[in-house]
Amino acid sequence: MQKGFDLRKSNVMRVTGIVAALGVLAVVGVGGPAAAQPAHPKAKAATIDMVQEGKDLLFEGPRTVAAGAKLKIKNLTDPRKVGPHTFSLAKKSDFPKTKQQIKDCEKKFVGICGAIIEWHQADPETGEIGENPVEVGKQGWDREGSLKRKGDSWASERENQSFSREVTAAPGTTLHFICAVHAGMTGKIKVVEG
Repeated sequence: MQKGFDLRKSNVMRVTGIVAALGVLAVVGVGGPAAAQPAHPKAKAATIDMVQEGKDLLFEGPRTVAAGAKLKIKNLTDPRKVGPHTFSLAKKSDFPKTKQQIKDCEKKFVGICGAIIEWHQADPETGEIGENPVEVGKQGWDREGSLKRKGDSWASERENQSFSREVTAAPGTTLHFICAVHAGMTGKIKVVEG
């Protein structure tokens, strides 16, 4: 297990029933580490940054990425101040919609936030992660998860930490992403021809 994704320090573990809630989730998928080389080596790489502007935490990056290009995710925040992050591909329909839903998602790990924590096999008691990154579907960024199945995801617990892998989703696909620890951090990127 990977150690360090300390949910306790992120100030989001306020509910003791989280373990029971996670146990109820039925998540289906097969994962494994990604080691794919780009199918289109000339496709331009893209970067999405996790940043803090004032009190707001957000993703900043391009609106598009070429199929076959490397998509790099970089954490530019200080986790000692704001907590860890995930970059998790998930169905937009499962994102929390109201302020209360966002708060419950990130503080109680209900809904898609709880599902993502389960994808990573994170232990709320120890802060350890059993799976990072989470890789399903084809190797690379391609699979949005939901409340019922795993999606591609990466967890970051250090400032300036980054992770890169190929975009294997088909051109025309829009990939939606969310942070399970900060459910107001969402974004999307459209996959275009390489």
